[in-house]
Parts: sequence; structure tokens; C-alpha cells
Amino acid sequence: MSINGALQIGQSAILASQAAIQVAGNNMANAATPGYNRQVARLSPSRPEFIGRGGFIGTGVQLARIQRTVDVALQGRARNAISDQNAAEIDQRFLNAIETIRNELSDQDLSSRLSAFFNSFSELANNPTDEAVRTVVVQQGSGLATAIRELRAEHVNVRTEIDRALGSTIRTVDGLLDQIADVNRQIVETEQGGAGGDANSLRDRRDMLVDEISAYIPVSTVEQPNGALDILVGSVPVVLAGESRGIVLRTESSGSGTVVSLRVEADGTTLAPDGGQVGALFRQRADTVDPAIADLDTLARELAFQVNRIHSQGQGLRGYTSVTGLNTVLDRTANLAADAAGIPFDIRNGSFELHVTNQSTGERTTVLVAVDPNTTSLDQLAARIAAAFPGGTGSASATADGALRIDASNGYEVSFSDDSSGVLAALGINGFFGGSSGVDIAVNQALVDDPRLLAAGQGHVPGSNAAALAIAGLEEVGVDSLGGRSLRGFWQSATTSLAVRTQAANTKAESAALVRESIDSQIQATSGVSLDEESINMLSYQRQFQAAARYIATIDETLQTLLTIV
Repeated sequence: MSINGALQIGQSAILASQAAIQVAGNNMANAATPGYNRQVARLSPSRPEFIGRGGFIGTGVQLARIQRTVDVALQGRARNAISDQNAAEIDQRFLNAIETIRNELSDQDLSSRLSAFFNSFSELANNPTDEAVRTVVVQQGSGLATAIRELRAEHVNVRTEIDRALGSTIRTVDGLLDQIADVNRQIVETEQGGAGGDANSLRDRRDMLVDEISAYIPVSTVEQPNGALDILVGSVPVVLAGESRGIVLRTESSGSGTVVSLRVEADGTTLAPDGGQVGALFRQRADTVDPAIADLDTLARELAFQVNRIHSQGQGLRGYTSVTGLNTVLDRTANLAADAAGIPFDIRNGSFELHVTNQSTGERTTVLVAVDPNTTSLDQLAARIAAAFPGGTGSASATADGALRIDASNGYEVSFSDDSSGVLAALGINGFFGGSSGVDIAVNQALVDDPRLLAAGQGHVPGSNAAALAIAGLEEVGVDSLGGRSLRGFWQSATTSLAVRTQAANTKAESAALVRESIDSQIQATSGVSLDEESINMLSYQRQFQAAARYIATIDETLQTLLTIV
């Protein structure tokens, strides 16, 4: 081995130890830097030199690579935990929001208002001719209808909040995808397919971006041989090497409302994330808020129809000189059972009785009006009612906006009974409530103006309370369209189901946070910087540097001795 070779060994040791000291120092400098992964200087012996007779002698040490300490499997688990925790927090947030809005078990919740409304009819049954009690019934009905409308509006506000959050979140994710594509290009350029070493700082930056995306949407990654990282949502790529394919929120209108979906901007492919903030927002919109709004609409529709079904066949202290239906049809010429008519209530083949009473004499004439919803339009029904009036006592017509109007002539008034078709309740003739959902349910303004029209009796029996008793019983009577549950039972069931889901969401959010903390601790143990450990490494590399320097000094002394001899 030559003197020059010996000096090269010393030089390699000094250079390697210097580089290792720098790595340890860089670790210590970034001990508190978010997203930094500890780096390790990997040293390896240089290629040995053949010195003959089958012998090889070492030529020093070399810095093989500066490697990040990253556990890829643990990193994948961490990203899943990030997605799960953020999804759980979104679930918890909006389930608690809906539960808070409903505010059940309070004195002003919807269940209490339902009970107060039906109890007011019980009081009316005890005093069917008391106008003060009638006014209370109308006020309770108005309060209940207002509460339903306001509650639905608050639910819609939550859905609007979700839509806004989806829009801003997806724009954020789209921007992060662009950044990852840009970092991909920088890594490929820097590493030159591996020839340029590892771009550790850029890789740390990219990992932080992927972790950040995982909070919004669960992703999987595939690293290419050139160092680029492909990002996939499910099986759909959203980043390919240095190109982001982009994601957008698409909003479309449908018959049931607004439909939102997540699409790949490049080709319109639908994405269906099942976790992260985006997945949870979609889930809360579809599985919590929309069903909650649907429950309110169902309650409002059935409340209106069931109360109107009884009220429309009852009589108040006086009849109507003119009555206009509270509900309208979309097409006056379409059969009442057709979709084109747009009637949300069930009308059957049957009939109802129209009573025309002379106000001065009390003489009453009763006519039977047949109804076949499969062959009868609103215009035809109005013509049939008009023809049924005894000569000169009244008329009927369909208004321009699709309501049925019935007028009695001067000196006469009309009332109704025995409706086997349900058409009076469906069209809102002599109805207590107007509307068919939580959007438009309201008490008949005619009852507000004159509570004497409130139908407490049936059969035109003075002092009758049959209608009031029947309506009061609706609180506990099963309704077929509600699966056999009563109106109150239906709402309590929906509220209980929400409470169970909310409690489960609270528990899941706590569990997800614990899992995230546990995995973060494991990552810190693997990739985090220990100042004590780095201090020991630095001392070790310092000793190596000192030994190399001493080795070179020894070789130099040897060289000087040889030169002196010569």
C-alpha cells in the first residue's frame, strides 16, 4: 500500500465524519421542525484495493447515502388515522348541531308543542262552543306550524353550512394536489432518477402535503422509480407524476333538491371518499341532514293531512259563505291522481257530502259529490260541484293558481261531511292546516280571522265535540303511512335515533383521537429527533474525525522520516 493510499484513507475518514457531523447537526437543528424526519448518515467501506497474492486492503470509508428514517407502513396507518379522526370530528360536529337545533327534552321542543296542540283540542272537546278555547286551539296550531317551519329552516342552514364547507375544503385539496405535483417535478429533477441522491427535504415537504390532504380526503400513494409519487382516491388517480388532474365540486338540481358530487376535473370521474373531512361532509349531508329535513317534511305532511282529514268533514259554529282550498294543483286539467297534478296526498275513489244551508231558515240541503281521482281533474271536479248545487244557491270553480273555490249565494252557507275520498283534505277545503311540508305548513287564515269556523263537531249536531275528540286522539293513533306509528311516536323515534347516532359519534371521535395520538407517538419514536441520541452520535463522529486527523498526522510523520533518511 502506498503512502498516497494511506493518506486517501485518512481523507475519506475526515470527509465522512464531517458529513456525518453535519447530518447530526441538521437533525438537532430541526428537532422541533414540523414534518421533519430524522436523517441518518449511512457509511460504508470504500472498494478494497488488490495487493496481490489474493489479498485486498481497505481504501477507507465513504458516505453511501443520507437516508430518512421513515416507516412506510406506519406512515400509511398514520394517514388513515388522520382521515378517521377528521371524519369523526365532522360527524360529531354536525350530529351535535342537529341535536342542539331540535333541543328535545326541553319545554319548547317539537314534542312538547305537538302535545300542547293536541291537548288544546281536548280542551275544545270539553267546551266546543267556547270561542276563547277555539282561539287557543288556533294559536297552538299556529305556534306548532311556525316551530316546524323554523326548525326546518335551521336544518337547511346546517346543510348550507355543509355545502360551503365542501366548496372551501375541496378548493383547498385541489391546491394541495397542485403543490404535490410541483414537488414531484422538483424531486425528479433533483434526484435524477437516483443518480443525484435523495432529496430528503423535498420528500419531507411532500409527505407533509400528503398528510395534510389525508385530513380532508383519504388517499393512497404509489411511488414511481424516478421518485415521483402518484396520489389516488380509491382507485382513481388525482396526481400522476408532475401533473395534478384536479378535483371539483359539482352541484346539480333534481326533483328532490340539490345534489352535490365530487369529480375529477380532468375527465369528470366521480369520486366517493369514505373518510376525511370531505367524506364525512358528504355523509352528514346525505345520511343526517337530508333525512332530518325529510323527517320534518313527513311529519308536517302527515300532521296536515291527518288533522285536515277529520277537520274537513266537521262543522264549526257557522258554515262558509266562500271557501278556497289551501292546497293547489300544478295542472288543473290533469287527473287528480296523476303526477302532473302534483298533489302530495292520497285521494281515493269515493265521495263527500256538500251541505247548503239557508242562513235565515236553517233549512239544509245535502248533495253527494262523487270523486274518481283517476278520471277527474280539478276543473272537472269544480264543474261537478257547481252542478250539484241546488239551483241558485252556489257555485264552484278552479282558480288560476290551481285551487278549488266554492261559493255560496247570498243568504246561504256551505259545510261538508262524510268524505270517503280524502279529496277535501288533499285540496285543503275546510282544512285546519295548509301546505304539505315543513316549508309551507300554516294554519288556515280563515280560522285565524274567525275561530267559529273551527270544526269541533260532526253530523251538524249542535254542541257536538266529535271532531275535536278525533283530532285530539291523533297524538297516539297509528298512521299507516308512518309505519303504524303515531305522529308523536314518529317524531320521538326520529329524535331517539339521532340521539343514539350522536352518542356513537362522540365516542368514535374520542377513540379516533386516542388512535391518532398512539400512532403519532410511534412515528415520533421512529422518525423523530432525539437530542440525546444525536449528541452521542456527534461525539462518536467527532472521535472518528479526531482519529482520522491523528492517523493523517502519523502518516505525515512517517513520510517526513522517510524523506529525512533519503
